[in-house]
Amino acid sequence: MARPLRFRYSPQSWSDGRVQHEILQPLQSNIGAQSVTPWFKIGGDWQSHRFEMQNGDVALFARTDSDAYWMGNTETPSALWKTDKFGWREVPHRVSRWAQRELTATLHEEDPWLADYPHLSWFFLPVFMSKDGRDSTRAFFREHAAGFPDAGRRETTRFFEDFLETGVLDEYRHVMSGKLGTSNHVDRVRMSAAMAEFIAAKLLTDAGYDVVPEIEVTTGHSLDFRAENDGTNVLVEVTRPQPPQNRAAAGPVAAVR
Repeated sequence: MARPLRFRYSPQSWSDGRVQHEILQPLQSNIGAQSVTPWFKIGGDWQSHRFEMQNGDVALFARTDSDAYWMGNTETPSALWKTDKFGWREVPHRVSRWAQRELTATLHEEDPWLADYPHLSWFFLPVFMSKDGRDSTRAFFREHAAGFPDAGRRETTRFFEDFLETGVLDEYRHVMSGKLGTSNHVDRVRMSAAMAEFIAAKLLTDAGYDVVPEIEVTTGHSLDFRAENDGTNVLVEVTRPQPPQNRAAAGPVAAVR
């Protein structure tokens, strides 16, 4: 299963000819790729490329005279297999901003209703546009109301949009969006449990706590949050949103164990 979208970094020079020979041609042969004009300008000394595949995949490539970055929800050309991966905050701002604009516009063209929720679109972009999970994660919001049992998709999406818009989880975007997963099918129980952590984070934030996700403990496991305010520092574990008799761990103490 592919992970949420990240950048691959190549510390090498890439000419037009090398891009054609080592990126476009292999993708053309394997999955019918074509090079198209990028939808947005990248600026600076960067040159940008956008590749679209017959199966709906898309890939982006930005380069200077000395290095380059690749991001795509498609197969990776062999010339980039041994490259290191970096998160959205770890690459040059122009590259990150350009990729975000390209992929967000693509997302909203494919699922126009998500355009009404810009911060949620940005936050979950690494999974909404992932190789394996782009259909399942969007369907979870569109068809399953993000796990809410008695609400419509617009109510629930607005609920999460309003919370994410506060920015309290922006720093933890990669780990928190990744909790939704990149499976190619909708697992409503698991994905609902992931969104329950967002609900818990909202409740803690509304109660005046600062939250930090994924706290490692001595057992080698991680608990969902550390919650801190002026006088309290506690660890929080969110159990699955099922009836207690159906849970693998029937209570918070058992869940921690």
